[in-house]
Amino acid sequence: MAVSFRNIRSGAVIVLLLGIPIVLLRSTVQDPHHMNAFDRAVHRIGAPLEAGVTYSARWVGSFFERWVFQARMLEDKQALEEQTRDQKRQLVELAQLKEENRQLRRALQMRDQVVVKISVDRGDSYVRPGMAVLAPDGVVGRINRTNAQHSDVMLITDPESKIAVEVARTRCPGILEGAGEDMCKVRIISCDEPVLEGDVIQTSGVDDLFPKGHPVGRVATVERKVDAQLVDVVPSVRFDRLDMVWVVLANAPQADPQAGKPRARVPSRGLGPLR
Repeated sequence: MAVSFRNIRSGAVIVLLLGIPIVLLRSTVQDPHHMNAFDRAVHRIGAPLEAGVTYSARWVGSFFERWVFQARMLEDKQALEEQTRDQKRQLVELAQLKEENRQLRRALQMRDQVVVKISVDRGDSYVRPGMAVLAPDGVVGRINRTNAQHSDVMLITDPESKIAVEVARTRCPGILEGAGEDMCKVRIISCDEPVLEGDVIQTSGVDDLFPKGHPVGRVATVERKVDAQLVDVVPSVRFDRLDMVWVVLANAPQADPQAGKPRARVPSRGLGPLR
């Protein structure tokens, strides 16, 4: 089988390419003081080549390091941009919530300013001052002034309003006074039972103005002192939503003490002559 010149040349190139690194490596690992002439010549010739290869390898390595670093920086930049967009969306949502909160506060302030007093469409021919005014949810107040066509109602939140009340759970008595701004205060005295938040305050009927057992409000906060308990009460009635009230025209009659007791029978006399 004939060997072509091309195959011989390729083999020579391969041997040369493999031999040069081996010769350079051999000259590098040897002690410079014990080199022969051939090794010194190879070392002198290969030193620049080795330096060039080392420089090229370092340059290629630094290039890839810069490329990897730039890729990581790009990823970090994209993550920061996404985080910035999320924070901007959150800021927009917070601004919207702030505006809604401001509008709600303004609406509540307007509600407190609008509800000042309530009038009923009955004049002095039907009602008189002091009569109790009730609603389905509880006590509203009492008639304050009467006119020919209508009458003004003093709400239980009016600072001049005072009502005899009790705690529904313990029957502890107290006096409810208006504190304005949809709030009342009660001073509970002569009671060993503690008042709890959420307790229902109702009329006691002691003042002979309000029927007993009608809800007035619920306890919001309690301040305990040595001789009394000071209670903040939220009214049961939403005065800004009233469309109908009842005026108590008269108190219930006193119970008959003889009711339910057997009565003595009076003997029948029959018919007799008139004298």
